[in-house]
Amino acid sequence: MNEMTKSLKVLLVLLALLSWPESLRSQDLYTQTNELSTQSSPYLLQHAKNPVAWKIWNNKALKKAKDLDRLLVISVGYASCHWCHVMEEESFEDLAAADLMNGSFINIKVDREERPDLDQTYMAALSLMGKQTGWPLNIVALPDGTPIYGGTYHSKTQWMAVLKQLKDLYHSQPEKLRSFGADLKNGIVAALSVQVPEEAAQLGVSDIANGMAEWQKKWDLDWGGLKGDQKFMRPNSLDFLLSYGQLSKDSLVLSYVETTLDKMASGGIFDQIGGGFYRYSTDPYWKVPHFEKMLYDNAQLIQLYSKAFKFFKKEPYKEVVAQTYDFLEREMKLPKGGYAAALDADFNGEEGLFYVWTPQELKALISGRWELFSAYYGLLENDLWEDRYWILKAPEDTALFKATHGLTQESFEALQSEWKQLLLRARNERGAPLRDHKLITSWNALLVSGYAEAYNAFGDSRYLKAATQLYELISAQAPEELRHIYKAGEATPVFTQDYVLLSQAALALYFSTNNSFYLDAAENNMTYLNSRFYHAEKSAYAFGDTAELMAPLYVFSDGVMPSDNGVAAQVNFLIGHIKFNSEATKKAAQTMQNAQAFVSSDLENYTQLGQVYLYELYPYFELAILGPQAFDFAKKINQLGLPNVLVVGSQTPSELPLFQDRFYAGETLLYVCKDYSCKLPVSTVSEALEQLQ
Repeated sequence: MNEMTKSLKVLLVLLALLSWPESLRSQDLYTQTNELSTQSSPYLLQHAKNPVAWKIWNNKALKKAKDLDRLLVISVGYASCHWCHVMEEESFEDLAAADLMNGSFINIKVDREERPDLDQTYMAALSLMGKQTGWPLNIVALPDGTPIYGGTYHSKTQWMAVLKQLKDLYHSQPEKLRSFGADLKNGIVAALSVQVPEEAAQLGVSDIANGMAEWQKKWDLDWGGLKGDQKFMRPNSLDFLLSYGQLSKDSLVLSYVETTLDKMASGGIFDQIGGGFYRYSTDPYWKVPHFEKMLYDNAQLIQLYSKAFKFFKKEPYKEVVAQTYDFLEREMKLPKGGYAAALDADFNGEEGLFYVWTPQELKALISGRWELFSAYYGLLENDLWEDRYWILKAPEDTALFKATHGLTQESFEALQSEWKQLLLRARNERGAPLRDHKLITSWNALLVSGYAEAYNAFGDSRYLKAATQLYELISAQAPEELRHIYKAGEATPVFTQDYVLLSQAALALYFSTNNSFYLDAAENNMTYLNSRFYHAEKSAYAFGDTAELMAPLYVFSDGVMPSDNGVAAQVNFLIGHIKFNSEATKKAAQTMQNAQAFVSSDLENYTQLGQVYLYELYPYFELAILGPQAFDFAKKINQLGLPNVLVVGSQTPSELPLFQDRFYAGETLLYVCKDYSCKLPVSTVSEALEQLQ
């Protein structure tokens, strides 16, 4: 074959390709894999066959960018992220976009769940640029990783326009971009650092009052949550408000918490058939969710609804916890133990399709009592999501529903069970959404704490069994061998959040079981954490190793995860009070000194630190119980959900400072203590509760 014939054939092939729809050109023909094909992250593997020559974050990729003097594209997301999928389909699977990216940039994909340090650092950059944060997080950076542009989802047209403009600008005016990058980097360093006050601040009730006054302006008192077009659940915030409302006896705060919990439990944000909460609500009424399910959300909400049940004594809260537990055990538990990170929002290419119903489907499934079924789940013919689907909701007041429809409790429960089993069976026949199978230490530690709190609230041994088994799995390694994500034969980074949340989980199990093994484990974890990530000059814990970051990262604010330094302050405070550990107590106090301005000005985003403020500002008690009935008494008191009361028990003599020289054979005595000084012992729970008042 001569060269002219070869050229003609190549031209004909190219013309044929260009005449095909872009989706076919970009998806069906590209079968080669890029560097991501060697990874185990489901998110990275989703992009392994993109025509974009993705690389993983490492020194090799950064060196290549410097050697070639190319800008970096750093794209951060996660497997269950809907808009990450959309942008992949529109841009990263498109040959024209890939050609631009490969020809002028070094492209790096990051799983934000594997590298939360990178995610938070570049998210801070996005905030400083005045952009709305979220995922996918797309950063364009100088070859050394310094960001010069950031954004979230882009259409293909937007994305290519941005890249072309930055490519041209870097070639024509590189110093202008370097100067902008240097200024932005300085801002990031300042935003991520800790400003230690010159003088020790005096903690006061006004700090909480100031923060609360600003926060309350944003509350939606009718529907719960914050005012706005979307609603996020923020279990951190509600947990704090529940404690604050009880301690301050603030009826408005307690009513707001109750309203929010009621609306969430009855709304579309909760999976009324399979259990478990979705990510957030796309409307102000908790009606239409963004359909991904995250382990960290459900772990924290199990804990929150369990605590709320202790105070409000509402049976629906107990049912929410039970259904969420069932969901996690059925759909998120991994074959070898532990729980997966997330379930995808998308199913068969459409968001939420796995969870929603057409009217025809439901009417065919529910052959009898349709009027009752549709009334219970709030189904109206003119109220279809996207004009096609029903999203099931539940009545807030089930007592009123039963009375209105002449149902006894027994007949109501039988109907509920029948409907849910029928719909769950039909739904499971569809298949299943993609599951992100990563076992993340910190997220699983949150679930240990959640299950332990569920056991405290309801006394159901299955919660305690699940908590202890999970803790044993994720804490099997020595502290120096702990990993953020466990992968066979692969060493992954570890972060402060893994240590502090595992320590918090150990303390939760100690309070639930009175087994000192868990107390020692919590202290040992914190001891190792102090040696590795604690910076004495800042009186704070760095998020992780800082060698790869633009600046040391210190996290004080809460996001979807509780803040590292906030949880560390709580753990140090508790260990200090249980074991009279003055070093731990000092660390907690120093953290609070640093955080005073945050709590006073922006309380809603610093509620983990706010919890420690409540320890300091309201009377804080230790209740030590010794004797044969110690565990039974401790269990009864734990079911009451008293804030600012630390309950510990021992059936035998103990060297623990709170127990020392207070054991009398054959008697069960309760000691109410405050600031290491105890009142005279009493022998009944009711007498101890009187002393606590």
